Amino acid sequence: MERITGPHQGFYIASYASETGAPAEGYLGYAKICRRRPESYWDANCLVKMCGEGLHADPAQALDEAQQRALEQLRSLAPAAEPALA
Repeated sequence: MERITGPHQGFYIASYASETGAPAEGYLGYAKICRRRPESYWDANCLVKMCGEGLHADPAQALDEAQQRALEQLRSLAPAAEPALA
């Protein structure tokens, strides 16, 4: 399961949730912070990659945690520059 959101302070967040293996173990979330909106999590050319801190019973919860961590990380990044007009 994946999700692309943004722009957040000029950046996009691509997040993904994956099962950890055994069904009882749950889902782990991953996020990428990108300057441009990617087509998918896998195609994202990113500035930062991160992993969630906990396992979740539901993939949506894992996505939410990964996205929240990415939003927290954005506080330390400079705002993305506006593209120059030709």
